[in-house]
This record gives sequence, C-alpha cells and structure tokens, in this order.
Amino acid sequence: MGRMLSLLAAAVLTLSDVPSVDDRTLAEWRARIAPAENEREWSSIGWRASFWAAVEEANAAEKPILLWAMNGHPLGCT
Repeated sequence: MGRMLSLLAAAVLTLSDVPSVDDRTLAEWRARIAPAENEREWSSIGWRASFWAAVEEANAAEKPILLWAMNGHPLGCT
C-alpha cells in the first residue's frame, strides 16, 4: 500500500509540473518541437507521390529508385 501511495504522489507531482501552452509560451514550444536542420535532410530528396511517374522519370534520367513502402498512405492521407 505504501508503494502505491508513493507512485500516486509522484504522478500527482508530475502532473502539477506540466507546462502550459498559451500565447505567451507558444513560440518556445514551437522552437522545442521543430526539427533541427540535420533532422530534416530527408526533405531534400525529390520524393514522388506516384510510383509510375517516378519509374518514368528515373528511366529517362538513368537513375535508380528508392521505394519506401509502409502500411498506410505514404503522405498520411488516410
């Protein structure tokens, strides 16, 4: 029982320390959340939304294709 009370007290103290997001702190939160430049390198790749268009473009340029396959729509449009 004592351990459960300790965990509950720790949870309450943690919840009371949660910073708020408001007009005053919004810029600070955006700076914390925004990816650093070295985390955005993937965006410099010329991604294509259509596989066949990429095949045609790669064939014309005689370049390889990176196929990124995942579960769900690759643009997050579900």
